[in-house]
Amino acid sequence: MKVLIVGCGLAGLAAALSLTSSNNNNDGDDDIQITIVEKRKDLESKGATFGLQINGQNALNEIAGVVVGENQSSCCAMLDKLKSAGLIIPSSGGYMLPWWTVRDVLLEEVQARKDNIKIHLGVSIDTVSEQEDGSYIATFKDDTLQINADLIIGADGVHSYVRREILSLPNATPSGAYVWRGSVDTNAASSSGMLKHMQEFPIGKITKIGEGLIMAYFNFHPKVVGQIAWVFTARVDMLRDNMTVDCGKTTPIDLIKAYMDSDDANVDEELKKNCELAMLVLNNTHQPSDLTWSSEMGVIDLNQEDIGWGGKGRITLIGDAAHAVRPASGLGGSLAFEDAAMLARYIARRNTNSTASIEEQLRAFEKIRLPRCKSISNDQSIRAELSYKVGFGRVPAWDPAYEKWVQEGIDSSPEPPVSEMDVLAELISD
Repeated sequence: MKVLIVGCGLAGLAAALSLTSSNNNNDGDDDIQITIVEKRKDLESKGATFGLQINGQNALNEIAGVVVGENQSSCCAMLDKLKSAGLIIPSSGGYMLPWWTVRDVLLEEVQARKDNIKIHLGVSIDTVSEQEDGSYIATFKDDTLQINADLIIGADGVHSYVRREILSLPNATPSGAYVWRGSVDTNAASSSGMLKHMQEFPIGKITKIGEGLIMAYFNFHPKVVGQIAWVFTARVDMLRDNMTVDCGKTTPIDLIKAYMDSDDANVDEELKKNCELAMLVLNNTHQPSDLTWSSEMGVIDLNQEDIGWGGKGRITLIGDAAHAVRPASGLGGSLAFEDAAMLARYIARRNTNSTASIEEQLRAFEKIRLPRCKSISNDQSIRAELSYKVGFGRVPAWDPAYEKWVQEGIDSSPEPPVSEMDVLAELISD
């Protein structure tokens, strides 16, 4: 079977590995041949902090083909590498890592399977045409490359081309929150004592800079000496009149200066200190281009019953292309790993003698994933909104039964055992 995966991020790499793992190959079937295409010419070491939660860890084991018994704690080599490179998150049992570290570990394993997986960088899809037998031919802009595929997987992120142009689905809904990401070396020669003091920060520290502005710090110093990652978010509908966001031009420094010029910032000493520290970090950021590179976070609305997951024919979506969620609890990447593991389960069940079987298994995969991803997406959206309005500390923890369901991941029931909305009902009504 020939598979075309669009997108060489975490979801695409995980899907390629899962489909080519020995426990997911159909007996008697020819080897699965996978082509990954990526519009970026280079795979840069940029991106957000990644939370590898328990559900994502379990999915990675299955993706790698490791069978873990009920009372066993075995884990695959990929997971071992990530655990050793990451910082454990005491509250969740997950691990915090730089996004590109996770990407590089997956990429290394993909490259080791070069007989079954090919990667093409710097190519963008031009046309996709369906053939009489249900397969597809994809051509590419400014390239002679042509790919025949029995199955197409859109793993190309929240602004997915496959979602928008091939499946004709609605774009992600803008959240109104813009995000900037970067890192600072607190051991650099130019670093002040205040930056070095950040090495004593907890794993994650979130500071509020007035209404609508949040700066989060992630302390990787215990693993990567001196490194602190930062994430700055701005909620545009909560900003003051003298503050606007022009994507690609406005910097976090611009917004903080505008806030510090307002009377409110001068009254609250804690907010003033938060602003001063943020300015220090931003002025010493590792890559100055991170200050102008921003994006508006988007959410895929899974509540539209007439659309559902959105796949058709032998085309499906995974990861952010299917269910981009707000990053309130850092679950997006782990959900993508769940997708990759579950998709391979269903593809392995296909009848190799039936041309309709691939399509049937794709719809079955989408049907079982939809209620879980919908519930988690709704939960994360509400938590993200509440965090701006009441502060992170006032947003209640998950119900224990709901938390267990989230952590069970690929072995969970499709529907949650309790409605998470019940936990948040009082705050929502306020």
